[in-house]
Amino acid sequence: MTIDPKDNGPDRKANDHAAPEPPPLDSQQSAVRYKAFRYLFSQADLQGIVDEKKLHKKLKESRNLEKSYHEYLEELEKNPRKKMVFPWESPFRRFLFWLGIWIPRSLKWGSITFVTLFILNYFPGPTQHFIEVMIAHTLYDTAMLDRLPDSLESYAHSANIVGTSGEIIKSYGKRTVTARIPDRVRNALLACEDHFLLPHENNPWYVNMFMVHAGVSWPNIIGATIDTLRGRKRGASTIIMQNAKKVLGNTDRTLANKLKEMITAYKLVSIFGKEKNLDFYLNTVPVGQNIYGFPAAAENYFRKNLDSLTIQQLLTIASFIPNHNRQIALYSISTGSSFAELDPGMRKHAQDSLSKVNLALAYMLKREEISPAEYQEWYLDDEESIRRIGLRPFNSPLYGEEGWTSWNVIRDICSREYLLNGNRVTGPQLLLDVAGDVEIETKVDLALAGTIKETITDFLTSRSYRQILEKRNRNIWLKDLKSYQDRNTNPPYSNFTGFMENLFRHLNVGVMIIDHEGDVIAHIGGKEFSLGKNTQDKGDGGNILIDLMDKNAKITPSSTIKPIIAYYAMVNNNANLSTLFADKPIEYKYVESEGRKIWLPRNSYGYDAEGTGRNRYLGRKYTLLDAQVLSINTIFARLYSNRALRSSMLVGLDKAGLDYNQDDARFWPFGIGASEVPVQQWLGIYGAFLDGYYREPSLVRRIRVNGNVIYDRAEDPEKKPVLLFDAKQERDDTMKALYEICNRGTGASMNHEFRFHRDLVSGKTGTSPTGRSSLFVSHFNPYRNRLDHQDKNLTMIVSFTTNTGGHKSVGTSTQGPVKIAGRIYDHLFRQELSSVMDAQIEKAKKNDPQFRKNHLYWANVNRYLEKMMESRKGDRAIHECLVGVDSYSEALEQILSGSNRIYTGREDLFDQLITYYCDQEKIVRISDESDN
Repeated sequence: MTIDPKDNGPDRKANDHAAPEPPPLDSQQSAVRYKAFRYLFSQADLQGIVDEKKLHKKLKESRNLEKSYHEYLEELEKNPRKKMVFPWESPFRRFLFWLGIWIPRSLKWGSITFVTLFILNYFPGPTQHFIEVMIAHTLYDTAMLDRLPDSLESYAHSANIVGTSGEIIKSYGKRTVTARIPDRVRNALLACEDHFLLPHENNPWYVNMFMVHAGVSWPNIIGATIDTLRGRKRGASTIIMQNAKKVLGNTDRTLANKLKEMITAYKLVSIFGKEKNLDFYLNTVPVGQNIYGFPAAAENYFRKNLDSLTIQQLLTIASFIPNHNRQIALYSISTGSSFAELDPGMRKHAQDSLSKVNLALAYMLKREEISPAEYQEWYLDDEESIRRIGLRPFNSPLYGEEGWTSWNVIRDICSREYLLNGNRVTGPQLLLDVAGDVEIETKVDLALAGTIKETITDFLTSRSYRQILEKRNRNIWLKDLKSYQDRNTNPPYSNFTGFMENLFRHLNVGVMIIDHEGDVIAHIGGKEFSLGKNTQDKGDGGNILIDLMDKNAKITPSSTIKPIIAYYAMVNNNANLSTLFADKPIEYKYVESEGRKIWLPRNSYGYDAEGTGRNRYLGRKYTLLDAQVLSINTIFARLYSNRALRSSMLVGLDKAGLDYNQDDARFWPFGIGASEVPVQQWLGIYGAFLDGYYREPSLVRRIRVNGNVIYDRAEDPEKKPVLLFDAKQERDDTMKALYEICNRGTGASMNHEFRFHRDLVSGKTGTSPTGRSSLFVSHFNPYRNRLDHQDKNLTMIVSFTTNTGGHKSVGTSTQGPVKIAGRIYDHLFRQELSSVMDAQIEKAKKNDPQFRKNHLYWANVNRYLEKMMESRKGDRAIHECLVGVDSYSEALEQILSGSNRIYTGREDLFDQLITYYCDQEKIVRISDESDN
């Protein structure tokens, strides 16, 4: 059909309602109509057969264009300069024209392209998964992602805890993260975690052909997204994506991290293949609390090799992924609890674990990997079926055959989180799972710790100490026996011999030493590292440990609080070491244990009539120095009762963060150490006497991963030193008093164990009123001049106690803690002295040819050294004249001097040297006087 531009429509049908013939058009109108027709009708429309409905629509539009054009011309005639849009060039009409042309074309060719790529990507053959892998590789090459190494073994883990000399305290070894895992273990894991990672001979053909993924399962992601939108959150990660998460170190569940994991998953499969990735996952996946990898899980949960586990046991391990609370819940049931006894949260974890195992069993049955009989045997439906799994008592791989040192270092490491490559990792992850070589640096001296343990054992088993305890408990044990009888309880003994055996069995000794920076040098929590009952602290395996030096352990400070009160008395009350204070009790009250009224507080002595006996009469006055040396309770109770002093002291203790009982601190017994405080904090407070700064004792000094420091105690804001004793003169006076306590007070009882102690040890003793505990807190430096050897400053606490209550005595502080401390200090002094002497002698051999080759001269030097340490000068021991290693070093320097050559055997000059030392008074330098 041919269209005439002059016509207003198609050929009309004859009917009664036909429109009249329009009037003829002029030439201008004909031109306009012609242009409208040409704009809307294509050549095909004008020559071909056009749909009548479409034709009517275009004719209507042409009339509108014709009308618009007429209006356009009329407006131009009125105002020729007016700017108007040509009606047939409307931007909106052009936009609609573009949409009408290109959207259908885009949809058409886009659909064809998508279907083609989809078929290429999922149709079995050489192109399967090619498209998604190619896109992932392109994104991997352009995105800011860490590059993958040449081998997955690069993610192998090792961790060593090292001591001050580089010796290994504990090693976690090097774990092989790609060790070949048996096929049955692989199948059990895949039944739980990833059905479509690998093809299987018993899968339907369409599953193996179309459902097996290339590292990322898109159907799983789409399903998980839909479930999440419906309020049922579930994971969508494949095993390869979980490997990618580990490789990237991702800890946060964000969309950006998930995209990174998807890209990396494709790359992991491309580089290493699915088999290696599966082995990597099985060797490293977290399967319970602090358990990484199926081999470790088999050892810790079942005490078996991986090859020896049943399918049910393997599925049980897999069910702990990714929530270790499932392990805790199943262990609770396996050890006797019922579902009803679990709290709702744990009950759900147990049910989730059971569901996961049972679904995996059904899947394996369907694939004919287990028989129907095995399915029935291994199906979990009640508590008894769980107990038949065969879970053994759990031991965390964090701990093995530990000593006090390794145990506490591990606990310190696990008490905080660390920032590694921008991600947070826990202490257990650091020790067991972090890729690379981890080194935990401490200042622990393992050799010293071993010496201390031997010292404790030798002392506790000595006949002399046993005799002390027998004497002190001879009249006490009957009270203890009566306390059992009053409670209608059978005592663990029937006579005094049995009482003493029970006392020795529960007697315990703890020692902790820190250096001038607060680093722990030695940590001995008890006489032995033993697991048992009736103790305070639980390990991961449910066993309980006795640790007298634990961070949370508390101790009654007793008289060791008195130097602190003396310091604040000097700061707030304008007192000094010569200020006099009267020995007067505070209150007169009934004491049940005495059965009468008595004056409190009591001292270690009774009162004499004035001018008789020991002349310790009521009201006698003592200097603040002597009050500390003699440890007079009444004076310090009265001092603490002063509100201004008490307030100032508590402000200082709060500043240091001391955890004390604030109700107890309101009353005078707190001033004689009757209220418990944390033992480690108390040690840190005594360390503050050395330079004024409180430092919290710490075992972990520095942590490196692949040589990079990720933790440094010196930069830890929670470990920053706190200025506690800021009044220097008063602090120095307190130190002088502490020296005097050890020179002529209760601390002097170490004389038999450490005869060189004078002016080298400063400290204070304390014995609880009940006698069940005693302690000695002290400082030690083997050098007389502490200022030049501050790195040698040590602060130590020795505590004696029993692990049971009742009426019993472990002896006074002078009979136990001071003796142990003396033996430890004697060992340290001789060790330092030997090191310095050997260095000086070797230097002399190098510099003096005559001395170098003459063995007689060497023997003379050894003889003179022995004389200085063992002989006497008149009525005095020579060692009393030589204070500290530096004095011996000075004397040896004179002996080795090439100018006087005492080493050749010149006894006269040696005697003059000794006379020189014995005729002068040695003063210990504890501070720089220029700072006063």
